[in-house]
Amino acid sequence: MNKVIKQYFDKGSLLTIKNKIYANTCLELFDFQIKQDLVENDITSKIIEGQYKDSMADIVAKQFGVVAGIKEVAYLINKRTDLKIKQIAKDGSKINRKDLLVELSGNPLEILKFERTILNILQRMSGIATLTNSLITKNTLKTPLASTRKTLWGLLDKKAVFIGGGLTHRLSLSDEILIKDNHIDLSAEKSGVSRLKSLENILNYINEKQIKKPFEIEVESEKEAYFLSEQYQKTNISAPLIIMLDNFKPLDAKKTIHKIRNHTNELKIFFELSGGINEVNIKDYDHAGADVISLGALTHSPKALDISLQLH
Repeated sequence: MNKVIKQYFDKGSLLTIKNKIYANTCLELFDFQIKQDLVENDITSKIIEGQYKDSMADIVAKQFGVVAGIKEVAYLINKRTDLKIKQIAKDGSKINRKDLLVELSGNPLEILKFERTILNILQRMSGIATLTNSLITKNTLKTPLASTRKTLWGLLDKKAVFIGGGLTHRLSLSDEILIKDNHIDLSAEKSGVSRLKSLENILNYINEKQIKKPFEIEVESEKEAYFLSEQYQKTNISAPLIIMLDNFKPLDAKKTIHKIRNHTNELKIFFELSGGINEVNIKDYDHAGADVISLGALTHSPKALDISLQLH
């Protein structure tokens, strides 16, 4: 993978419990889930409350997939419960029906109180990881596949994409510069100029600020892509440019990328494809010659992986 693409799109190494920001994000999600579930007012458990010996519980896969969320569940157990956990499966491993993923031990009523929260985490994250991995392997993608910020669980969704073999893209607005169509339109309206002139003004600003890190600009047409490429070369900006071709058809994207690369000696221009890409047409986009493909469906509508908890 090109180092510019890796620098801009791959933040997976930050998505670990050792990272305070990620750890706090996990705890905030756990606490939200626990609060919404009214764990301390489990009226069903109160019907059978009493003294119980510690029990064991197995968390088992009920279908094939890629498991994700094991470390997050372990962190939840250790931080918010008195239960003990034994991790059997490792995040990123392929799992089959009836495979044992995790063993829990402790008060059976406490296991039942946290059952849904634990399974929610594993099912959603594993579903995202499985979808990501499936798209990459089934289509034998040559172009790296990235998520977007269309997430329900934010950084945890990004982590699941990473576990499935994808790239995270930006983790937050503070990560990298991404100038989208609304930014361009807003700037054009403020200055009373066209979108093309707005693109030129934005490049001049980046040049004046001597920005060194890669930056990305979204375009909506071949004309804008060609103009952006030409203006970028004229300004002699040292930072690499990533051009996002938004909602381009596969053949149009291929034509645009080919033309720009054939008419420039600039090795600092890269391409992202986004918008309108799905499981059906992703193979066509893979042939367009881009440096990365981003897909919102990885995180905005994944199917949860079927995982269950068995108390014994």
